[in-house]
Amino acid sequence: MIAIRTLKVSTPFSYLWLTHVTGVNLAVHCSHCLLGEYDPRIKANLTEVSNITLPDTPYHYLCGVQRNGIYIELENAEEEKFSMADADPNDPHYRSKNYRTSRHWQFAYKISKLL
Repeated sequence: MIAIRTLKVSTPFSYLWLTHVTGVNLAVHCSHCLLGEYDPRIKANLTEVSNITLPDTPYHYLCGVQRNGIYIELENAEEEKFSMADADPNDPHYRSKNYRTSRHWQFAYKISKLL
């Protein structure tokens, strides 16, 4: 099981959430392209949590709207690197800046090949 051993926030976030990803919808961008449940324990006003066991889903996506101010220790997790290069330039949505620059959509595109 994947677990958050420690998550500390030193600078408040405008938005902070964790999605337990079970699928993707590449027809939309931003958080809506990641299908799954939001974790109610992770939210913008959070300052610190520890020892949270995450449900068994293929992926977990932590998103925070802020430049810095977060420290996290995970157990049994692997980082999945992704970028705009993971999306197919021939996808009709790729032409839209809203899609191709959306980090959520880039991640969704990459894992769509792995789910």
